[in-house]
Amino acid sequence: MISKINLLSLLVIILYACSPASKPSNEKSELLQMDSISIERQSISDALTFWVSFDQGTEADFGNGDRNIYNGDFNKYTKDSLPDVNLGLDSTSISVVENAGKYGAALEFPLGTSQVAGYKLKGNMAFAESNWNGTLSFWMRLNSEEIPNRYCDPIQLTDKDYASDAIWVDITKNDVPPDFRLGFFGDQPTWDPNNLKGKGEEFFFRLQKVSEPPFRKDTWTHVVVTWEKINAEEIGRAKLYINGLYMGPTGPIKEPFNWNMNKATMRLGTGKYVGFFDDIAVFDRTLAPEEIQYVYELPLGITEL
Repeated sequence: MISKINLLSLLVIILYACSPASKPSNEKSELLQMDSISIERQSISDALTFWVSFDQGTEADFGNGDRNIYNGDFNKYTKDSLPDVNLGLDSTSISVVENAGKYGAALEFPLGTSQVAGYKLKGNMAFAESNWNGTLSFWMRLNSEEIPNRYCDPIQLTDKDYASDAIWVDITKNDVPPDFRLGFFGDQPTWDPNNLKGKGEEFFFRLQKVSEPPFRKDTWTHVVVTWEKINAEEIGRAKLYINGLYMGPTGPIKEPFNWNMNKATMRLGTGKYVGFFDDIAVFDRTLAPEEIQYVYELPLGITEL
């Protein structure tokens, strides 16, 4: 017969076995989760090649090339290699506004400005002639209906123009409300031998369009463009994300993508953009969807990487 003492001991053992996991086990789980977050943050940070927060002015916070901002006629600069861009900004137009950003200060393009600003990409962007991959991330705040009735490219990356070897996002003029589009174009003579540019069917195959984008004058919107397998044997594509959500891909990019890095620039405000920019960043690889979500949710932005 089992004694009362043995029965009590058995009951204690059963209760202990059924009890929740011990505190040290919980601490171990939390440490593993923290390590995973740290590894993800470090991996994204290692891929960063350029970043401008505007918190210290217009000079980029990080980059291995020229960190200064320029203004002027970038189309003429890249076409003729003439010094048609000037160091700094015209103080009467585009400016940095304190406490207006998603995080701290922001770069403002006021209504009525026709000035275009930009950064030189040599040393700040890891272009590759073979199997090129990358990511562009930035925040925008605007009312797209305030933009004059014309196509506006808030950001262009190119050494030529919008139709050749170019990555851009634009706001359309013929839609109410305006659409938001991603464009990704390789060598124009290859994809557009008849030089039709925006009048040809092939032009629209290289776009990803978002109808009724969530732009608001009082709300910041996060935009990410990724690209992969450019200048590779496999077919490349670019993809668009808004506020961490996948919007879709462009059509296949089969043509080569050629940049003269001495001319390649990131142009801000082409087409009379009206609004703000903050936390512009470039990465040397294609960020995964979960990494894009991670960047979108950073409480203080890229400075946390």
